[in-house]
Amino acid sequence: MISFVELREKVKLSGGEKEVKSYKAGRKKDTEVILTKKGNKFGVYVDSELLDNNYKNEKEAQKAADEMIKLLGI
Repeated sequence: MISFVELREKVKLSGGEKEVKSYKAGRKKDTEVILTKKGNKFGVYVDSELLDNNYKNEKEAQKAADEMIKLLGI
């Protein structure tokens, strides 16, 4: 049986969202960042948690993810 932690590790994208880019970030490169697109809006997931999904382009979304990681000190 799958534990809650294992289930949570697998990112479930909402309906219509497609993964655009996925990469590791942070000092130890252990934080997973996933950029998604739904319609003409981009979203960011950091460690399987939705950061925001209201960015105009991929570059802006990636910049926001990098800023959040820097603020968290990861």
